[in-house]
Amino acid sequence: MAQVLAQRGHQITWWTSTFDHFNHRHRYETDVCLEVSSNYKIQYIRGYGYQRNVSISRILDNNLVGKRFAQLIRKQTETPDIIIASIPTAELALEAVRYGRQHNIPVILDIRDLWPDVFYDLVPSYTHPVIDLITIPMTRKLEQACAGATSIVGLTEAFLNWGIKHANRLKNKNDQVFPMGYLTNSCYPSQQESADKFWQDKGVTKSEYLLVTFVGTIGKTNDLFPVIEAAKLLNDTQAKVKFVICGAGENLSILQSKAEKLNNIIFPGWINSEQIISLLEMADIGIAPYINSKNYISNVPNKPAEYLSRGLGIALSLDCGVLYDILQEHNIGFSYYSDAEKLANNLDCLSKDTQRLKTMQTNASSIFDKFFNGEAVYNQMADYLENIVVNS
Repeated sequence: MAQVLAQRGHQITWWTSTFDHFNHRHRYETDVCLEVSSNYKIQYIRGYGYQRNVSISRILDNNLVGKRFAQLIRKQTETPDIIIASIPTAELALEAVRYGRQHNIPVILDIRDLWPDVFYDLVPSYTHPVIDLITIPMTRKLEQACAGATSIVGLTEAFLNWGIKHANRLKNKNDQVFPMGYLTNSCYPSQQESADKFWQDKGVTKSEYLLVTFVGTIGKTNDLFPVIEAAKLLNDTQAKVKFVICGAGENLSILQSKAEKLNNIIFPGWINSEQIISLLEMADIGIAPYINSKNYISNVPNKPAEYLSRGLGIALSLDCGVLYDILQEHNIGFSYYSDAEKLANNLDCLSKDTQRLKTMQTNASSIFDKFFNGEAVYNQMADYLENIVVNS
């Protein structure tokens, strides 16, 4: 979004934490402002950091980053024409809303995650009373941010309605849905060659095998255990299906242990953007192994959009929701209901039915262009933001 707005000639400052959420490490050891171009800069804010995504240390980090933003923004000599603040985090969004109201600046709240509701999906039910207490301050800040924002946008209608509910108001004309846009990238020839060789050295090539992949965090929100069980079933029958499970996370070593005797699955670990592009160009099916959470049922996350951008069919764990409905309506994949046998059977059938697979992949590319093409989505959102500024 920042890149698209900068290309339109606007002056952009993107405020974000120094902490890399996926690799759990700081990009910088102090506050840093980087100039991306003459009209686009990124202001990094140093927080505490955290090692677990659901933890007290993350809550403390969110609060510190919010407070630090409030201090730094008031030192700026110029005020912006408009502010876009994402949820999460409520702490940073609330400070942005407060600053906007103080200076009569429109603030658009962008709902990207149902935070802190996601806490309840990641911990045992007997701990929910404790979560109720822990999340009281976050929920209050969320409600204040939603109520104080000029308008709310969300990735889906369900996300938008969630934000409006926390604002305790009716929907207004500027509350809109902008889906998860994905910007497709390409590699330089030398990078492509290096990435292709990386996979060749690991025995991953375009072949007669159905190539099934996952790229993402291997943790609590992605349930890959049924995928390992499906790989075992397919390995036993010598089905022409291979799995490439990419990424790192707390469950990686457990999954590797369960799959150590299988010759139809590899775990290359974390891979770079060029290696992702190379892999997805070869792959046939992308796995979306989400836990049964409102955060995923109500949403189309970034990963399925990335799969669709390369024409992959999607194997979805969920049996309902926004992405499930798109799969069913447009024939771009299948749901395996988090059931290993269903997953194995579907993949085995696709490995033998190339016409069905080709139809699914053609549909996937079409749906990406229609709904999730980042260039279209972000330019539509840029039009929306410009219109709000003009009419403010």
